[in-house]
Amino acid sequence: MAYKFSEVTVLIVDSQPAIVELVRDVLRMLGVQQVLTCTNGASGLRAFEEYSPDIMIIDWDLDNIDGLSFTKAVRGSNNPYTPIIFMTALSSAKRVVAARDSGITEFLKKPFTVEALCQRIETIIEKPRPFVRAAEFIGPDRRRKRTDDLKGPDRRSSTSGKKSRKK
Repeated sequence: MAYKFSEVTVLIVDSQPAIVELVRDVLRMLGVQQVLTCTNGASGLRAFEEYSPDIMIIDWDLDNIDGLSFTKAVRGSNNPYTPIIFMTALSSAKRVVAARDSGITEFLKKPFTVEALCQRIETIIEKPRPFVRAAEFIGPDRRRKRTDDLKGPDRRSSTSGKKSRKK
């Protein structure tokens, strides 16, 4: 699908200058004209507040604030709905869950392919997720499949029509 990437502002926050440069080059190849870059979490948060980017790509391992704390700060800000692509080599199941629990929109494992990065951006544009606000969480709804017909006691039914056992 053809997007007007030239109208999108992207903020990249990663402590590795080579990764920042690589992602910036990929974004420019896609036609993104406004790419903001920061190499630590504190400057990334300042850039987020000052420029209100359309999409952010952040790393887990940042100087002076980690990616989880960065994401939670964004979700607690005056502009909590900005999509965040979390890009990291630290991709154990436990870390993916922690990243999602912090409120990320998409997860991208390093090393990544250009195709994978493009797919995450396209997903954000094509299928924006509604945001959920709860006492302990604000972020995109993590459910990818919408099933509005499941209510009450059938809420946890399997797709085969059998009701799940209660313990």
